[in-house]
Amino acid sequence: MDVRLCLKNGEGDRNESNPISPEEGEVMCYIRSNEALRMDRDGDPPFSNGLYLANLAVSSNLLQDLWNAISELELRNSQHFLLGCVKRVFPQLEPATFRSYGNNPVIIDEFHCLNYNIIAFVTSPVTTGRLQEERDLVSSLEIPDFQFLCSKSNQTFHINKAAISLFKSLRDELSRLKEKVVASANSEDSVPYIITGRCLGGSIASLFTLWILNTLDAMNRTLPLCITFGSPLLGDSDFQQSVSQYSTWNSCFLHVVHKDDCFPRLFLHPPTTNPSKYKPFGTYLLCSESGGACFEAPESIMELLTLEIVVGNREFQSVDYKNAIGCLEQRLIHDDCSWLNGQEADSYKAGVTTQVILVGLESIQQQNEGSDALIEDIVKHELGVIRRQREAFDPAKKLDEMKVYLAFLEWYMKICKANGQGPGYYDSFKNARERRDNGVDKYKTILTDYWERVVTEADKKPQVWGKPLRNRWLFGGTNYRRIVEPLDIAEYYKRGRKDYLKRGRSKHYELLQKWLEDHPKEKSQEQAGPSNMKLKNIESSVTEDSCFWARVEEAIQSCRLLESGGSSESSERAKLIEFDKYVMGLIKQYKVSPDIFLEKSSYMQWWREYVEILKRPMMGHSQNSPLVAFMGDEQYKNYAKGSPRMFQEGHSNVNPPDSSNASLSFVYRLKMTIFNAMRG
Repeated sequence: MDVRLCLKNGEGDRNESNPISPEEGEVMCYIRSNEALRMDRDGDPPFSNGLYLANLAVSSNLLQDLWNAISELELRNSQHFLLGCVKRVFPQLEPATFRSYGNNPVIIDEFHCLNYNIIAFVTSPVTTGRLQEERDLVSSLEIPDFQFLCSKSNQTFHINKAAISLFKSLRDELSRLKEKVVASANSEDSVPYIITGRCLGGSIASLFTLWILNTLDAMNRTLPLCITFGSPLLGDSDFQQSVSQYSTWNSCFLHVVHKDDCFPRLFLHPPTTNPSKYKPFGTYLLCSESGGACFEAPESIMELLTLEIVVGNREFQSVDYKNAIGCLEQRLIHDDCSWLNGQEADSYKAGVTTQVILVGLESIQQQNEGSDALIEDIVKHELGVIRRQREAFDPAKKLDEMKVYLAFLEWYMKICKANGQGPGYYDSFKNARERRDNGVDKYKTILTDYWERVVTEADKKPQVWGKPLRNRWLFGGTNYRRIVEPLDIAEYYKRGRKDYLKRGRSKHYELLQKWLEDHPKEKSQEQAGPSNMKLKNIESSVTEDSCFWARVEEAIQSCRLLESGGSSESSERAKLIEFDKYVMGLIKQYKVSPDIFLEKSSYMQWWREYVEILKRPMMGHSQNSPLVAFMGDEQYKNYAKGSPRMFQEGHSNVNPPDSSNASLSFVYRLKMTIFNAMRG
C-alpha cells in the first residue's frame, strides 16, 4: 500500500494557511523511513511493516469517515426499500420524507471532508444475491471500457459478471462522475478523492477507480485511493497481473476484510479442492477483534482467506465494520514488543507471526499442523513483494536526472561547434580526438539504458489507446532520440559498417519515432509548417530526423561507389537523387540543425564529393535541383537566421549577398554552364 496516496496526499501541497497536522507529520516520517528501508539494497528489511500500515490506516480516522459515509447510504437504501413497499401497498401515496432513487440497484453519493472527498457506492440487499447467480467471469473481449488493461504479456483477462453488469448499467452516471474527479485532480487546488464501497459496491468502486486511473497521468499527485469493505474478489489471475503491472495503480487499492465476513471468500474454495480462478490485487487489511495487519502479496492473501474457509463459518452473515474499526482503534500497537515471539530469532518472521495472530487466525494456526509452513510461505511471499518493489523500474523517479545528463550532451553539442570552426558533435564524437568526447560515452550509456527500459515497459504495459507514452515521456524521449541516436550512428559507421537503418537501428528508437509520428500534436505541427518560435531558435535546434547522419553516410558511400565504378550506376544515382530531395525537404521546413553546414562536417564532405559527381553525364539534370542552387549560392550560410522568406519565390536569399558571396555564386554557375556546354 502506498500511503502517500492516502488522505493528505503529498506534503508538497502544504503551506502556512494549510499546516501539516501531527498525524500527517507521522505519516510523512514513516514514508521517509520506509522508503529508506526499502532502498537498502544490501539485504531484506529486518521487520515486516504490515502492522504499521494497519495502524497508520486506523489512526488517520479515514476508515471511520468512509464507513460513516457507507452507513448513511445504507440507511437511505433501507428507506428506499421501505418506500417501495409502501408504494406497492398504497400506490397513490408519495411520502415526502423519503427520497426515491428510482430502479437503480446502486446508490452513489459524494461526501466532503476536511482534507479529501469521498465517493461511496452501496448496493441494495437484493443485488448481493446476484453474486452467487453471477459468479461467472466475463472475458475482457466483451468489456471495451477496460481494454486498456490488456498488454502483450496479458492479452486477455476476466472480471466478475455481477460486478461488470452493474458497472455497465451505471456507465452514464459514472462517466459524469469521472469527469468531475479528473478535472479536480488536474486543477491547481486539487483535493484527493477516496472511493469506497461495501460488498458488491466495493467491486464497483474498484472498477470505477481503475477507469479513472487510466485517464490520469501517473505523475499526478492526487490520484484517487480506493478502500473497500468486505468486497468479493473481482477478477482472475490475468486481471490481477494486468493491474499489478503498474505498481502505482496497484498501490491505490486497500481492501478491508473481517475474518467473519464471508463475501470476500465467496469465490474461493478450500485448499483440498480445485483452486479458484479468482485472485486478489492491491493491499489487504485483514482484521478481527484482536487487531489487524496488512498484507501485500497475492499469494499470502489467498492463503489467509482460504485458510479461514477450512474452519470458519460458511454461512452468510453481516459484519458490522463500525465495531471492527472500533476494535482496531482500541488495540493500536505502539512499539509493544510483547506481541513478538521471543522464541523467534528472525525478527521479520516474528512480525509476520504476530500479524497472523492479530487477524484472528491463531486458532486455525494451532489446529493446523503445518502452521510453521504457513508462516514460512507468508514470509517468502511478502519479502518477494518488497524485493520486486525495490527492483522495480520507476521512470518518474529518474526522469529529472536524465534531463541533467541530456543537458550535458547539449553542452557538448555547443562546444563542438567551436564558433563555427569545429566539425560538429556528430563528427567530433566519431573521430573522438578530444578527452571530452570520451566522457560522453558515460552519459550516453546511462541515457540509453533508461530510455530502453522506458520504451520496453511502455510497449508491454496497459496504456491509453493511441498514447503508448504520456506526453512528458514522449517528448522527453524525442529529445533523447534526436541527440543520442546520432552518436550511436557515429559509432556504427566508425566501425566500417553499412546500412544502419536496416541492420543497426535499435527497436526503442523506432518505437519512439513511431509514437511521435502518431501523436496528434505532431501531425498538426507537420501540417502547419515551421512556427515563428522555431525560426527564432533555429541556431540552437537539433536535426529532427535522428537518422539524418546515417543517410549522410550512405550518401557518401554512394558517391564513392560511383567514383570507383564498383556498383550499379543507376542504383547509386537514384539513391543520390533521392537524398538530394530529402535534404532539401528538411531544409525548407527548418528541420536540420545549422551544424550540418559546418565546413568540417560529414554533410559538407558529402556535398563536395557530390559536386564532383554532378559533373558526370549520368547525373542528367540533377545539377539543377533546388538543393544544388541552395548550396551553390551559399544560401546555407544564412540558414541559421531562420527567415520564413528564404524559400519563397523571388527571395532566394535572406539578405542581398555580399560581393564575395556573389562572386562565388557567379563562378559556380559559370563552371556549371561551361561543363554543360562541353558535355553537349
